[in-house]
Amino acid sequence: MNTPVSFQLTWIPAAALAALLGACGGGGGSGDTGGVSQDRAQAMSGDSSALSTDGSDGADALLTTTQALVASVSANVTAPCAGGGTAQFSVSGGTVSSIANGQLDAGEVYSVTFTNCRGNVGAVALNGTATLTVNSNGGGVLSVSTSTQNLQVALPLRTLTYNGSSTLSRAVVTNGATTTVTNRWTSPQIVVKSVRNGTLRTSTFTLSHVDMTRSFTWINGVLTATGFSGTHTMDAVLPNASWSITTATQGTVTCDANGVPTQGDWTITLPNDRIGISVVPGTLTVTVDYGADGSIDRTFVFTTSSVVAGAD
Repeated sequence: MNTPVSFQLTWIPAAALAALLGACGGGGGSGDTGGVSQDRAQAMSGDSSALSTDGSDGADALLTTTQALVASVSANVTAPCAGGGTAQFSVSGGTVSSIANGQLDAGEVYSVTFTNCRGNVGAVALNGTATLTVNSNGGGVLSVSTSTQNLQVALPLRTLTYNGSSTLSRAVVTNGATTTVTNRWTSPQIVVKSVRNGTLRTSTFTLSHVDMTRSFTWINGVLTATGFSGTHTMDAVLPNASWSITTATQGTVTCDANGVPTQGDWTITLPNDRIGISVVPGTLTVTVDYGADGSIDRTFVFTTSSVVAGAD
């Protein structure tokens, strides 16, 4: 029997980051012909970062909400969720004692149906169904493989709908007054539909080769910093554009407590071109290498306020 990981994420950082860099589809045109315009450079920068953060945060919401549910109610009954809404789950695998202990233990398989379910007061709401297979749980690290069927996660700025399979590992390390949570989200392929809150704008992202890591640091219970790193390939279908890009960070992109990036770099690789993104407080600089031949052909500089104004 293992000790569960039960550290609840704060959702403000992901929302703030998405607000800063969430210009989904702000550029015109479709495909990759005609080069990368200023609008498209801004839009691709926003899409690549927003899915790097919100995508993994939605997967973590599934895990933490299921943990809260299993810890508080019995299987095979429709029960209220701690933060509102209802849910029902069934469980197989494991042992009689492990199933009854209110924890996610290795070998257990949970099938969950959510109806506006919030794991805690103020947490995000989930709707739909998912299956979670517990790979391991011990030493402060919990790993689950998930299969989702129209699972909707209502994040602060957008509602994401997940269809497909992924794996999430969640590590919690406490050293004195400092606690660090590190989430690693991986998937060979998963489809994520995004509906921007307050609008009817819908975009569909087929993500493949996903390997993204998110980190959160608390000191004396106060969130002080966040970050993201990793890579994914995105086939995006937007209302007025479509593209295929691969995003890879150069190390970790660090953010402040509100989720605003403060330092870091990442690249976007298109079939024919390459985009480089560098962020410092208040400024996002985008370079475009037409033909991906190593030479910089265009440079765009965006203020954070202009990117926020164009966020979708």
